[in-house]
Amino acid sequence: MSTSSTRATVDGRFGLFADVLLLGVFTAVASVGVITAFPAFAAACALLRERVAGGPGVGVRPYLVRLAQALRAGPAGLLIPPAVAAVLAVDALAIAAGAPGRPVLATVLAVALLAAVLLGLRAAGGWRPGLRWGAVLRGAARQVGRRDLGGDALLLVAVGTAVAVVTLLPITAPLLAGPLAAATVAVDARSVSAVRAGWRRRPPC
Repeated sequence: MSTSSTRATVDGRFGLFADVLLLGVFTAVASVGVITAFPAFAAACALLRERVAGGPGVGVRPYLVRLAQALRAGPAGLLIPPAVAAVLAVDALAIAAGAPGRPVLATVLAVALLAAVLLGLRAAGGWRPGLRWGAVLRGAARQVGRRDLGGDALLLVAVGTAVAVVTLLPITAPLLAGPLAAATVAVDARSVSAVRAGWRRRPPC
């Protein structure tokens, strides 16, 4: 590989890394409204997917366009994620306050939390401009724990890493939505490729 092509590759990777961090900042700002957090993250995933596919670089205007499309994709994307988070938070407070059957409740809560995280990431990664959130969430629910266990594991590792980084360096919190979006997009691309390969291997009827 020539020096010029090597430099171009390195510059491209650094450019993508910078765009990932920039998307983290955009998502953090757009999530201030709380109910806009999930569409904001989905918009980051959509824009990053386009960037990797050779689209234009990340900027405020393209992000706002994708965010507007995500917000118009139906009320489910605005209402369901905060509602689920609120229910889980109330359950966690009840367990912390000493509710009867704490060990069992804690186990159920942990499983529900993992399922909710996977469902949210799968849905954000699977959303495309023009799709409605109801259909996207139903499709994500069919994926979690069934079709791509390896992808689920990778997503949980990404979330765990993000939590660990924020715990150690809280100042990085506004940036971490970007790397998490990168992991989500990568797993979604992996799942789509696996589905297409499966269709190609299916025998003709």
